[in-house]
Amino acid sequence: MGQIYEAHRAVQAESKHTEWVKYPELAADLMVSGHPVELMDGDAGHVPLTWISSLLDEVIQKLGDQRVFVLSVLGVQSSGKSTMLNAMFGLQFAVSAGRCTKGAFMQLVKVSEEIKKDFQFEYVLVVDTEGLKACDTTLHHDNELATFVVGLGNMTLINMPGENPADMQDVLQIVVQAFMRMKKVKLSPSCVFVHQNVTDIAAAEKNMNERRCLQEKLDQMAQLAAKQESCDAECFNDVIAFDVQTDVKYFAQLLEGSPPMAPPNPGYSESVQELKNLILSKAKQSAGVKLSHFRIKIHDLWNALINEQFVFSFKNSLEIAVYRKLEVEYGNWTWALRSNMLTIENQLHNKIENGDTDKIERSDIVKEMSKTFEKIKKDMSKYFEDDRDKDMLVQWRGRFDNKIKEFQEELVTGVQRKLEEVMQQKKACKKLEDKKPEFENKLLQKSKELAHQLKDKPKDEEKLKKQFDSVWSDWVKDLIADTKPIEDINLEEDQETILQDVGIEQNIINDSKSSGKYKNMSEFDDYTGYIVHKQQKGQGIVAQVFSLIEDHIWGPMEYEDQEQIRSLIISIDKESLDAVKSKPVATRGYSSAYLQEVAKNVQDTVTEFESNKKYDFKKEFTVDLLLYIFDRAAIWLSQSHKKFKTSNDAHTYLESKKPQYYNIFSSFCNGNSSAVVFGEMICEKLKVSIVEAVCNKTAIDLAGEMRCTFPAFNGNRLNLEKHLLTSLAEKEDFDAFITYIQNPRKQVAAFIKEKVNMYMFTEYKEKAQNILRKNVDEMHKFVSQALFDATNNVKTQRGDIDMWVKEFSSFLKDKLTLESISCQNFGDINNFEFLKEEIEKGLISIKEELNRLSLDKMKEFRLRPDEILIDQLCNCCWETCPFCAAVCTNTVKDHSPEDHSVPFHRPSALSGGHYKNSDEMSVEFCTTKVASDIRFYPNLRLDPIPFKKYRKAGPPYKNWRITPDESKLKYWTWFVCRFQKEMEKHYRFKFTGSGQIPREWKTHTKEDAIESLDEMCKL
Repeated sequence: MGQIYEAHRAVQAESKHTEWVKYPELAADLMVSGHPVELMDGDAGHVPLTWISSLLDEVIQKLGDQRVFVLSVLGVQSSGKSTMLNAMFGLQFAVSAGRCTKGAFMQLVKVSEEIKKDFQFEYVLVVDTEGLKACDTTLHHDNELATFVVGLGNMTLINMPGENPADMQDVLQIVVQAFMRMKKVKLSPSCVFVHQNVTDIAAAEKNMNERRCLQEKLDQMAQLAAKQESCDAECFNDVIAFDVQTDVKYFAQLLEGSPPMAPPNPGYSESVQELKNLILSKAKQSAGVKLSHFRIKIHDLWNALINEQFVFSFKNSLEIAVYRKLEVEYGNWTWALRSNMLTIENQLHNKIENGDTDKIERSDIVKEMSKTFEKIKKDMSKYFEDDRDKDMLVQWRGRFDNKIKEFQEELVTGVQRKLEEVMQQKKACKKLEDKKPEFENKLLQKSKELAHQLKDKPKDEEKLKKQFDSVWSDWVKDLIADTKPIEDINLEEDQETILQDVGIEQNIINDSKSSGKYKNMSEFDDYTGYIVHKQQKGQGIVAQVFSLIEDHIWGPMEYEDQEQIRSLIISIDKESLDAVKSKPVATRGYSSAYLQEVAKNVQDTVTEFESNKKYDFKKEFTVDLLLYIFDRAAIWLSQSHKKFKTSNDAHTYLESKKPQYYNIFSSFCNGNSSAVVFGEMICEKLKVSIVEAVCNKTAIDLAGEMRCTFPAFNGNRLNLEKHLLTSLAEKEDFDAFITYIQNPRKQVAAFIKEKVNMYMFTEYKEKAQNILRKNVDEMHKFVSQALFDATNNVKTQRGDIDMWVKEFSSFLKDKLTLESISCQNFGDINNFEFLKEEIEKGLISIKEELNRLSLDKMKEFRLRPDEILIDQLCNCCWETCPFCAAVCTNTVKDHSPEDHSVPFHRPSALSGGHYKNSDEMSVEFCTTKVASDIRFYPNLRLDPIPFKKYRKAGPPYKNWRITPDESKLKYWTWFVCRFQKEMEKHYRFKFTGSGQIPREWKTHTKEDAIESLDEMCKL
């Protein structure tokens, strides 16, 4: 009847029949006579507000606007809800095994004349509901139903089988949080817990313990929900009236023995009567609610529930908070592994450089980090087993166990690859390495001889320098006479040759280079100038002419096409750079074949892209794209070839040693002994190695310090997002916002670099400098101890200078790299105590110099704090919502089978969303659209699909969980208003017509926007 009535009302103007108008009256007669009437449609999970309003209006017509006391019941399936109500009030709700009630039903029970004077209402309105947690219902439906019936009732009986409230705990969590969010609906519910089928209902002390536990759990849920919703509720009773001393009842079993012959249990009837007395005693204190107000309450409550649907998608708010906390812990575990791996990488790198090993097995790396990995596994086990939320955490344990193993495998693979490259470099330099002792011996000998020749002449520094310079070039020529120098590379010439080889005319190349516009190709607003329409095969002359005319008058491309071209450029850029960086340039040198391979792959990718489009690219596009790729690759190629030349070119190596040998020459000229000169040589070599070791250790320590204490870096992915968005809002830089929307990882990396620089050079400069000084002190102590031990061993064993060098190097090898030292010209050294004292003097000078070292020096070495943090913090999910480009906030990179999600989505306009065949922006949030029948085009070639069925559009749509709701984060509404003109210019659409910005949005300030980010992090 209700469905027929609502259908007629929906098309009232077109209907010619009037019989349906009487349906509410007929239903009202049934309700007044004591029959139950459906309140919520169990099949559709919907409250027909039009029908219910008309029905209650008719009841009011028949009975007057009477006051009623609304008693609702809630519980899991087959917990005896209907049986209890039937026994209590003599009702006739359906009962049997399995599901009997579906949806929610309401029934009027008249208060008898005998007791009427004690109450302020005429009727009790009993609301019976279907059982929760049934196999054919969803979590969303259960949470929604529970909130609805608890909100309607003046009192709710929460029915549970047994003594454990766990079955209802999750549902009540959602109910509490939903009430806090639905601030417009004035609710004052109360509840009584009823435990069915308790064997020993007289065990008062035991039951009291159960009550205390129940109270604690309920209060904990309420406090957590209040914290997330910024409410001042401190306990469950602040939201739903409840007294643990009186509002918990225990029922014996209905039957004594096993059915079907078991007689009724008198104890059950006694329990029902006790509960009824409790209800009536509480009802005496209530004025109930008028039927007219009850009708309005149904309407307001149901509308509020529709607007708050996203709450019901979660099992409970505690689960969300627990998962967020788990993400933070996972970040701590992965950081502990990464930090340990960086230390291991340093140690193994030093071994390779010192020549102590020429092969690194995977098992060696795994063994080195096994202690830390085992500790992490124990910490994880302890967390999952001992945490107070362990029952909830167990559902994710298997997944996170696998993720931590995968993370360790990634670290091991990455370090192994890096170390293999170092070994390849070492092997590639073997020819030069083998010649270095010869070079050094000859240079030492020549320096010594020259110094001896000038020994008795005046010691003028300038003249000594000129004398040394005059012979140095001859020495170098003499030493490398039979060695071919490594030539510098000419990338610009190679690039032009390659472009000509692929068929590009010289004038097009010259035009592109002179304009220079290709350098920002991925950030262009409009790519229309790069394309031409395809002409259909077999079309007539008229159609061809029309097509040519269309090419001239065709305006800017559709935004979707523009973004596809931009994505193509970014994708080709990444693939090309990855391909170039995989080449062994640093170990074997540069070859133009590397760029030729890139050019061919770019052409093939562009051709494949064109095959599925209604347009072709002009040659200018290919030229600009190749120049853009070449320009980006040139920096890496130049740096890598420079490394190759430095490591393999004898002339370059010898020139780098000129200052060192001038110092040796000068020292000999000044009459210093061999021990003094040798000590100076050792200190010169140590200084280079110590600076690198200190800077690498400081980079790890600074990254660790910031990871633990810097607010933006010490939480989960969502926390990082909050701080990034706050920074963007404070700067109000539209270009930075666009970078974030189009390439979020790039903007996050830039944010991390900025914050690291700010930490190191402004806000915490002194703290960062102290970390550097601490590492300088530790390294000074380490080298001093190695010097002491090596000298003692040599003195004890009466060794020579060769033995001293070997001993000293062995003590340093784990933390420092020490270049090969030639002892051929220092065989006369036998006073090792004096040598030790000379080196100690040099170490003090090195320490003083390093304490004044700028933190900028770290940029020159292998490890940098910003890159370490980027590797750690950006090792997460970067998928973006296909509708609004919101970034998935899951801390775990590959979180399959879990869907991508984000607490708050954005207006579609942020990613250029607009209405088809229109220049009007779409200001709607995709969370609103997915609840509607509005359609979208997942691909311009496909038919439109309703937003509510967006998953049917396939990837990437089907991999996103977008919960329908009306939530609108003020941050993005402020952004749209603040940058309206910039967005219109960038996307070439307007905020007009259907895309007009709501007036309310314009009241949101930047302060409101930043404050709303806290709301985002609470979910």
